[in-house]
Amino acid sequence: MNAEDLSDVFDVGVTHVWWGTVAEPLGLDAVFTLSAEERESAHTMTAEAGLHYSGAHVAVRRILAGYLGTEPADLRFGRLRCPECADTGHGAPCIVWPPTELSFSLSRSGPHWLLGVTGGGRRIGVDLEQVLGFDTASVAPDVLSDRELAHLREADGPAAQLAVFLRYWTRKEAVLKASGVGLMTDVRAVDVHAPPDSGPLLVRHAAATGPGTWVVEDLAVGPGRYAAVAREAAAAGPVRLIGGQHPMGQRHPEPPDHVQTRSTSWPAQPPATSSRSMT
Repeated sequence: MNAEDLSDVFDVGVTHVWWGTVAEPLGLDAVFTLSAEERESAHTMTAEAGLHYSGAHVAVRRILAGYLGTEPADLRFGRLRCPECADTGHGAPCIVWPPTELSFSLSRSGPHWLLGVTGGGRRIGVDLEQVLGFDTASVAPDVLSDRELAHLREADGPAAQLAVFLRYWTRKEAVLKASGVGLMTDVRAVDVHAPPDSGPLLVRHAAATGPGTWVVEDLAVGPGRYAAVAREAAAAGPVRLIGGQHPMGQRHPEPPDHVQTRSTSWPAQPPATSSRSMT
């Protein structure tokens, strides 16, 4: 898939959602696309977590560079002002260079990643969660609305309850990331109750500035994973899901640029760049 194939993302309301899995060690050419901040973040993690983090960020840089016609390493990232407090330290991520109205949102869970991209400066949020065992009953009352909690308790058994919880949670976090406030709000107040496979859902959640109504859609991104995308309701058109198993056996989407990687271990002292991280 090349940049020309993806040009519809700049049309009104069109959204692309990429998803993939970091399955192999990164090549040196891939590592060198990361910023000094990203590489430093990876070095502070365990080897496995660092691979997952850096692999997802390499994929994001390649994909966004393909849209913008630049080199992945040249992208610079920053953050928008928080709509509640105007702090740029925890606002939604944005592309600082090259100048663009392209917006994006990244979510990671273990080796899996999800990237939403849309044009026109419109806000977008995505969330991805993989199925991991935890005590749903003790967590749910703190994050679910009354009717969401009632629906969860009607589910038959722990596995079914976990599925309900993860569906609600991914919808909620997608909305909160799109609004730019993240989890710095009462999550219970973001009501996303709707049956699975019911189609797009209209959710009302307003920060101090920005849109107050969002269209939320569940995404099918493979077994054992739940995902959702939230977009401004005023400009919510078609969603194009890109990812999964490719004909050549890759476990991630082919990036829109042509860079190929070699399999190697993480370098101890990678060269520094001035680009900032998107997460």
